[in-house]
Amino acid sequence: MQRTAFLLACVFTYTTLVAQQYPFVHYTPREGLVNNRARFIFQDSKGKIYVSTFGGLSIYDGARFTNYNINNGLAVAMVNDIVEMGEDSVWVFPNTNKVQYIVKGKLKDFTPADNYTPLVNEFIKSKDGHYYAIADEGLFRFEKNRFIKMPINELPGVKTANMLTQAVEVDQKLYILSNPDYKQPASNLLVYDLLNKKMLAYINNINARFLFSPNGREIWISTQTGFYTLQKFRSEKDTIELKSLPDSCHFPKGINPDYVYIDRQDNIWLSTYMGIYKIAKDGSTTLFSVANGLTTNFQSSIFQDFENNMWFTNELTGLCKLSNQQLAFYSALKPGYSISDIFIPPLSDSIWMHDISHHRVILLLPNGKTEEYINPQESLPTIARFVSANGYWMLCGNKIFQWNADWESKRYHLSLYYKDSANATGYSFASPDRNGNLVTASNKLVVIADNKIFTEPINYMADQLTIDKENRIWVAHRGNQLFCFQVLGTGDSAKLTLLRSFRAPVPGSPRSIVADQSGNVWLGTRDQGVYCIHIEGLNVVSIRQLTTVNGLSENFINYLFCDKDNNIWACSPSGLDKIRVHNKNFLVENITKSNNLYLPILKIQQTRKGLFWILSSGGVITYNPARHPTDWKPRLAFSDIVISNAPQIPVTPGKELRYFQNNLIFQLSAPTYIDEKQTRFSYLLEGSGNENWSNPSTNPVINFVNLPPGKYSLKAKAIFLHGLYPDAIASFSFTVLPPWWQTWWFKLSISLLILALALLGLRYYINRKLELQRVILEKKQAIEKERTRIATDMHDDLGAGLSRIKFLSETIGMKKQQHLPIEEEIDSIRSYSHEMIDKMGEIVWALNEKNDTLSDLLSYTRSYAVEYLAQNGIHCLFEEPDDIPQLVVSSEFRRNIYLTVKEALHNIVKHAQATDVLINIEITEHLSIQIKDNGKGIDEGRMSSFGNGLFNMSNRIQELKGRFQIIDRNGTLIDLIVPLNS
Repeated sequence: MQRTAFLLACVFTYTTLVAQQYPFVHYTPREGLVNNRARFIFQDSKGKIYVSTFGGLSIYDGARFTNYNINNGLAVAMVNDIVEMGEDSVWVFPNTNKVQYIVKGKLKDFTPADNYTPLVNEFIKSKDGHYYAIADEGLFRFEKNRFIKMPINELPGVKTANMLTQAVEVDQKLYILSNPDYKQPASNLLVYDLLNKKMLAYINNINARFLFSPNGREIWISTQTGFYTLQKFRSEKDTIELKSLPDSCHFPKGINPDYVYIDRQDNIWLSTYMGIYKIAKDGSTTLFSVANGLTTNFQSSIFQDFENNMWFTNELTGLCKLSNQQLAFYSALKPGYSISDIFIPPLSDSIWMHDISHHRVILLLPNGKTEEYINPQESLPTIARFVSANGYWMLCGNKIFQWNADWESKRYHLSLYYKDSANATGYSFASPDRNGNLVTASNKLVVIADNKIFTEPINYMADQLTIDKENRIWVAHRGNQLFCFQVLGTGDSAKLTLLRSFRAPVPGSPRSIVADQSGNVWLGTRDQGVYCIHIEGLNVVSIRQLTTVNGLSENFINYLFCDKDNNIWACSPSGLDKIRVHNKNFLVENITKSNNLYLPILKIQQTRKGLFWILSSGGVITYNPARHPTDWKPRLAFSDIVISNAPQIPVTPGKELRYFQNNLIFQLSAPTYIDEKQTRFSYLLEGSGNENWSNPSTNPVINFVNLPPGKYSLKAKAIFLHGLYPDAIASFSFTVLPPWWQTWWFKLSISLLILALALLGLRYYINRKLELQRVILEKKQAIEKERTRIATDMHDDLGAGLSRIKFLSETIGMKKQQHLPIEEEIDSIRSYSHEMIDKMGEIVWALNEKNDTLSDLLSYTRSYAVEYLAQNGIHCLFEEPDDIPQLVVSSEFRRNIYLTVKEALHNIVKHAQATDVLINIEITEHLSIQIKDNGKGIDEGRMSSFGNGLFNMSNRIQELKGRFQIIDRNGTLIDLIVPLNS
């Protein structure tokens, strides 16, 4: 720290008229802050930054702001205090009678055991292990999930001990500011004994702004009248005494800070209306204000995070962050001065600069003194390069001058040493080799050694050259050809020798070159970034490329530099990058961009003590790369997980998700605030079938859409391109359950169901086959039965008729021999023949499939009944429905119905002595036939004497599962009912 202060003193001595600019990074609502009126900052153990504003609470993890306000759960917009109470529980005290807490990213309400909550202004943890609430309603101790009010005995003259605003603890005593009159600043100071639970002393109307304990032993108090130290209380006899701060604090005179902070390096920071004062232990003071980078002078709070970044809050423009206090920017060393070149000789702490506005050469000496040398020659070109190499040299256009100074008069003059008239581009770079020889190049290489000039053509424009550790000269021109030269020999035998050339060593057009201490030659290109060429024995072993994908600010590299620690510095129109090789990996740190400086960088040089001087298009930058040591290492965490756009669903590692909860969003955080834009995130989802890590990205959000069912382990990695921290890795396991139709039990059930259906189908098939075989067998049996019936009918009906005809024929023959009359026998034969023909017709009708309908049956029966009764002189009335359904009936059904009706009509003709017969047909689910005659009736007691006719009729109807009745009712009524679906 002292070394840096001494080196910067050189600049402060010289730049009394130009303010030093510091690289503040600003955070406003445009960057995601909930409100620009910021009050204070808190950092939890995981590194997240909590910002209290007048418009809500913001949580910053380096990648994004998560905001809470009254629209998403915060009780009121203003938060008074924030305290971490557990591993993942941060308590928030809004400016109302309520306590809230944030756990796993969710804001929830806390309800005390007795449902009473004071309005807490500050919540502090005492050395006795208890938490105390400094509240509007008084002093409370938090115990057993309750706020227990502490007794405060009101001493004579003290105002009401309420409206407590702030407190600090020293020696088990609370020094408390009270504001009972609602005035600002607070009017009273109370001293409370925590051990004896009583007030010890008070003082009214001190108009205090802020209490602060710098070391846990002293008490500082800022009031409207000044800044004081407060004497500690040891007993009730002590009184409150305010004393001025000792001179050892190095406070600037005449300031009255509103806020005080001491960082881990024991620097004192004071917030005033003129800006922020930083007071180092040695007393050196720095003022940070609007003039050198702050957005507003007055800051409401000051905070140092775990990485030693300084944060400032204000009530106008949000947050300011100062990551690197060792970097400073000077737009001009003096008004009107414009630096065109910086040169630091090897192993030197002297800095040479050239001012093109006044043709001055400026020398900053290690002792802090500054010397300026004026050139009286007005014809000197404005563009010039100063080089110290076995003397002093100035390069202007295509000319090389020797620089000679009159050290007393502080004037210099130039003598032309070499001019290349064919060189239209001029010399833009020069460097001494390890022997102190001047080396420069344009479209040819020029070496001035031992007062001799050596030249070698390279046939195209070169922007930079480099000298390696073996004192070889490497130069690459824009036509993409790399040359290696060396001055061999000494004295008169010395000569410049080309050792080797490489045609198109890399893609792109080289614009810069440097050799490191590990045998690598680095080439910066026009638009392809940087190439690292490892060379052994003038042979290329490997080539590796770095671009913006690897963290470079830009792919156009116009200047390269290798420092004493073998780090490579890349200058580009977008800024300055530091490249470090670690375990064969490239680590890139954006020096200017990470410090909110966006300037084209032209050149960089390093002093022997390690301080960097950087030339930009807008001025000069000084940078000390030394950082304060810190044990902080960012931890990667899954800060938020959203399932299918339902953030209210809690997600824990190993959680089983339903099949429709397969759209997942994982929010990563790896809190670091040293160039947080250099953090890259990569992930690997084990279980997805993809075994490759994703390409590193600045996006901390991982999206998965329509994940198939399975067990997954999400591995995430935070990569810090600047190399300040190792990669941080975290994992999260979860399971997406299959839908119920893809579960094992469902598949088993389906398999069993299919097997059961197959068995049922097989059983049905077998039963069906057996049924078909039974039907076929029954049909065969029915056919055989029908054949037997037909044979029986033919035997009974036709056989008997044929036998009669045969008997009558024999009788006719005998009578003919006896010459007896035969007309009677011939009539009988005729009659039997007609009867046999009718019976044959009935048999044929019954067997004909065309007569299988119920309509055919009734039509045939009606025709027979009318004709038969008419032949016997009986009138027949036949009643039937108009629409007879075309039902198919079996031949057995037709035959039995027909024969039953025929037998009934035969009995009427033979026995009834009737003149009229009524036949009524009704068709429902049954066939109902009623035959009514007007004959003499029938004696039901003598029906058994009528022979087999009635018996046969009854049997035929029973075979059809019907009902047969004969009723004597003014004649005879024959009633038969037969089901049609049997």
